[in-house]
Amino acid sequence: MKFFPIYPALFLSVLFTLPLQALTIQGVEVAPQKEVSGQTLPLNGAGLRTVTLAFIPIKAYVASFYSPQPLRSYEAVLASPGPLQFNFTFLQGVSQKQVADAWTAQFKQSTSFTYPGLAKDQVTFVGFFGPLKKGGIETVEIEGSETRAYDNGTLRGTIQGRNFQKAFLSLWFGSSPVQDSLKSDLLGK
Repeated sequence: MKFFPIYPALFLSVLFTLPLQALTIQGVEVAPQKEVSGQTLPLNGAGLRTVTLAFIPIKAYVASFYSPQPLRSYEAVLASPGPLQFNFTFLQGVSQKQVADAWTAQFKQSTSFTYPGLAKDQVTFVGFFGPLKKGGIETVEIEGSETRAYDNGTLRGTIQGRNFQKAFLSLWFGSSPVQDSLKSDLLGK
């Protein structure tokens, strides 16, 4: 039996012509790719965020992360020219106050990159999101120096500056992420 080497370029061309499959987490279908500003971004990773209240674990949302190429570390995410997209599909209905409290707590507990003006930008960012019904989606896109926030598909606002992007990315991939298992899932590990 003769062995025929598979050439990397041929292997990759075959791999990228295979149909992409959707991933399902807790009944949420996670798309294999998303479009941002005319660019197709493949799914980098996705996972479940759980929150413990009174010793009871609650499944809060399914997070998905899209990037132009595979990103497997915090350093790679920071170095990526983007665009990047995060989607958060909520598994429970949440009020405006619950949304604001959750984002505020996440920033307080997990931001490992800070800068003068972060508190003001954080308040602005949190204010972009309203109450959500079960299945509601919050989306954050990072492109160039803009961070765009969408609430159920509607653009609610933009924050300018690379510093806010670094602070936001540190929530998920920094030294004290929102949830270790979610960090690993979003990095596709």
